[in-house]
Amino acid sequence: MTSIVDPGGGPGLIRSDSRGRVLIEPTQREALLDAFERGGQSAMAFRRQHGLKYPTFATWVQKRRRDRLEPEPVQHSFAEVVVDAPMEPSVQAAVAEPLRVTLADGTRIEVASRKHLAWVAELLRHLTSTRPC
Repeated sequence: MTSIVDPGGGPGLIRSDSRGRVLIEPTQREALLDAFERGGQSAMAFRRQHGLKYPTFATWVQKRRRDRLEPEPVQHSFAEVVVDAPMEPSVQAAVAEPLRVTLADGTRIEVASRKHLAWVAELLRHLTSTRPC
C-alpha cells in the first residue's frame, strides 16, 4: 500500500509505502540533494524537515560524493612507432626475445630493445597514473 504524506511542510508531497520507506523519483532525489548543498542546514535537520530516514539520506549524500570523486575512465590507444636508430652489437645480442607488457584493460606493448626500456617505463607510468598528463 502506498500513501501520500506531507513531511513537515516541505516543498511538494513525498510518497511513502506502508513500511515507511520514502518513494522518490531520481529527479526529486537530485533536487533534494541540490537544495541540501545550497542550504546551510545540517544533514539531520534537512532530512528531518523533508521526512527522510537518516540511512536513506546519508546513502544518497554518500553516493553523490563518491560519484563526483571518481575520475572518468581513461581510454588508452597506441599507434605503431618505428625507431630507426642503429643498435649496438652488444645490445642486439642481449635481446633474444622482445618484452611484452599487457595492461589490465588489454592494452599491449612490445619492446624489442633494452635501449628503449626507460622510455617504455615512463610511458607505462603515465598510462597507469590516475592524474592527467
